[in-house]
Amino acid sequence: MSLTLAIAVLTTPVISCRSGSIETECSRADVAKKIALVPDRIAKIADTCLYDFGGRCAVEASGRIEVPERGGTLLWQKASLAPRDGPGAWMVVIVARDATGKAALAGFAESSGSIGTPDLVASDGTRSLVHVTGTLAGSGGGNADALFIGEGDKAAWGQVDMEGWYDDGSKMLPKGYWLRGPAKFIFAEMMAVIPVARDGDGNCCPRGGQGLFDLEIRDGKLLLTGVRFQPMQPVGEAVEYPAPKGE
Repeated sequence: MSLTLAIAVLTTPVISCRSGSIETECSRADVAKKIALVPDRIAKIADTCLYDFGGRCAVEASGRIEVPERGGTLLWQKASLAPRDGPGAWMVVIVARDATGKAALAGFAESSGSIGTPDLVASDGTRSLVHVTGTLAGSGGGNADALFIGEGDKAAWGQVDMEGWYDDGSKMLPKGYWLRGPAKFIFAEMMAVIPVARDGDGNCCPRGGQGLFDLEIRDGKLLLTGVRFQPMQPVGEAVEYPAPKGE
């Protein structure tokens, strides 16, 4: 699977389309085509946006990650994006560069809330994993994390499809319990820890415990392989002081 195809099959909705307007719809492949990989832009990665965005774009941070197991280097850029007619967003672009200097897009991550910087969380002779943390805007605080994988001895990278496993995890919980994210991913151990809510929690703090979910990557997709969960329930009788009148 080519890197372009790996990006195109992801189902995560695009937040910031090239037009710079929130009224525009586009695909991840459309965005990928507007991320410049020519040498002069790569050379200015610290202060010039790689994404040709129709709104305002400002570079917040940039860096590099050496991955000798993959025979190359990852260059990354974190940018703030401000459309002409709506709220801003964040984008992290990751570029894979091989020993000859040839650059290819590994992928990109977006968030309407907060987003971190790339972290090499695992790397060996088989594969390397780079994790970008992120949360969505709003009271729900959902995840906007992204995971990138490099395999083989060449600088060939792609983005992992992280959609779907969360819903599968919810179905594994006992009746009356549900996931109340965001999830904390520990990709070095291929697991996630997620707060669990129970009936009666409303829209506040989850009191049902924590779910531990085992994960794996198969055919470019993050899959759920197991769950460990001990339900938490109220214990004992309720106490009220002073006692209600009539008791």
